[in-house]
Amino acid sequence: MKPVIWALVSDHAGDNAQVLALAEELGLPFEAKTVRYTWRKRFPGNDGRVSLLSIDSPSRERLVPPWPDLLIIVGPRSQPIGRFVKRASGGRTKLVLIGRLRTRAEAFDLVFDTRQYRAPSAPNIRLLPLAMSLPSRLLEANSEEQSWLSALPRPHRLLMVGGPIRYWDIRPNHIAGVIRTLLARSERLGGSLIVTGSPRTPSKVISLLRHLVAGRANARLAERIPRFQVLVQDADELFPTADSVSMISESIMTGKPVGIVPVKQTLTGRMLLGRTPTERPFRDLRRFWTFLRRERLAGTIEEPIAAQIENPVIMAAAEVRELLQCAE
Repeated sequence: MKPVIWALVSDHAGDNAQVLALAEELGLPFEAKTVRYTWRKRFPGNDGRVSLLSIDSPSRERLVPPWPDLLIIVGPRSQPIGRFVKRASGGRTKLVLIGRLRTRAEAFDLVFDTRQYRAPSAPNIRLLPLAMSLPSRLLEANSEEQSWLSALPRPHRLLMVGGPIRYWDIRPNHIAGVIRTLLARSERLGGSLIVTGSPRTPSKVISLLRHLVAGRANARLAERIPRFQVLVQDADELFPTADSVSMISESIMTGKPVGIVPVKQTLTGRMLLGRTPTERPFRDLRRFWTFLRRERLAGTIEEPIAAQIENPVIMAAAEVRELLQCAE
């Protein structure tokens, strides 16, 4: 009899991508359980609760018996919910967390974390080199996308611009400097610059990108087309901004040269994190960037590096399968 598997998803696309990647890599049937968080997620002490208090009524109605054999969750908001399901099942549900712990490690059966957090040492915690994603499946460019891409001389350099996150910012004047550097690289070495934003990219930055590439034969802003995955597949060099662990991870796993585009600390970031990485418990992306540089998994905009590394979802899925077998 096949195990019952739930994957908890919400409104965060990056989080959902990791949960669904792990669930799909298991090669077993699973059900995606969508939850919608309310303002109660901000209650003091919510991280330590075992409850469904932080989600709305329709979401609670979806989380009912029979309880699953395995529940995959991601991020801090999901942890009270995961612990509720595990307790409601009498401890039978195996609980797998992706992301930073907000309570005792023993509350989970497996935890998969990445290096921007300072993870405690525990036998059930696995530190991954990159964020998990679905193994690449070739997405064929349609005729409009092919025409758009073929109009630009190769090699194609893809600049992927994210957006502000806690402690880090995408500043227009900094991005303008990056554009100029990559345009100079294309003029010196040949080829083209393709720029694309993300749902988090501020409109003022998109407007600036549009202005900086306007009228250039060797540079274009991808807005409506091509699709993001088509752009990644087509690119000869990839330049993700440093705010996005998932975008960096996906770029590295292509095996193509990758150069990470620095982002700037906010005032709050400078106050809480300081100017150098520390052992404080805050999420600090510099730990992740330092690891990538040390392992030569990614380079800079001046010197991108190509690396070969297995998608961590393959290793993670193997561990989860073993966990399920032990439960039988």
